[in-house]
Amino acid sequence: MDFLLKHKVNDLELQKRVKKLHELYARKLLAYTKNRYQINEDDAQSLVYKTIYKIADVEDNYKFENENKQAAFVFKTHINYLRNYFRDSKTFETKNKEITLVDFVANTDESEEIPNQKLKLLQLLLDRMEEWQRILLLMRGQDMPYSEISKFVQKPEKQLKVYYARLKKQLLEDMENELIKSNNEKR
Repeated sequence: MDFLLKHKVNDLELQKRVKKLHELYARKLLAYTKNRYQINEDDAQSLVYKTIYKIADVEDNYKFENENKQAAFVFKTHINYLRNYFRDSKTFETKNKEITLVDFVANTDESEEIPNQKLKLLQLLLDRMEEWQRILLLMRGQDMPYSEISKFVQKPEKQLKVYYARLKKQLLEDMENELIKSNNEKR
C-alpha cells in the first residue's frame, strides 16, 4: 500500500515536471527541429516529447547553476535524440545532402574567385597535410572520440590528443602567417 502511494506521488511530481518543461522548452525545440532539419511534424513532436520526458525523469539527478545551464542541458539532450533518430532511420542522408568543404571548392568555377579567402586558404592548408592528419582534424572537429579516430588513422589512441593539439596549433599559425603574407602582398 505504501509503495502504491509513493508511486502515485512520483507520477504526480513527474506530471508537474513534464508540464513545466513543456511550457518552457517544447515550442523552441519543435521550431528548431522543424526548421533546421526536414522532419515531418509527427516525428518532430515525438522527439520533443522524448526529450521532455527524459529530462523530467532525470531532473532530480542534476543541479544547475542557472536557467541557461539547464536550457543547454535540455538542448544537448534533444540533439542526442535527433542524432539517434537520423542514425536509426537513415533518412537524413536521403533528405539532406551535406555539403563538404571539398565539394564546395571543387564545384566552383576555376575562373571564379571564391568569395571567402579564409575558406580557400583553409582548404589549401588541409590539402598540404597527410591524410591521417586531415582525418584526425576533421573527425575530432566533429567530437568523435579518440578511440574511434585511432581505428581510421592507425595511430595510438593516447598519442592522438597530442597530435590533434599540435595540428590545430600549426594550422592556426599557418593560416595567420598566410593571411598576413597575402595582406602584405596586396599593399
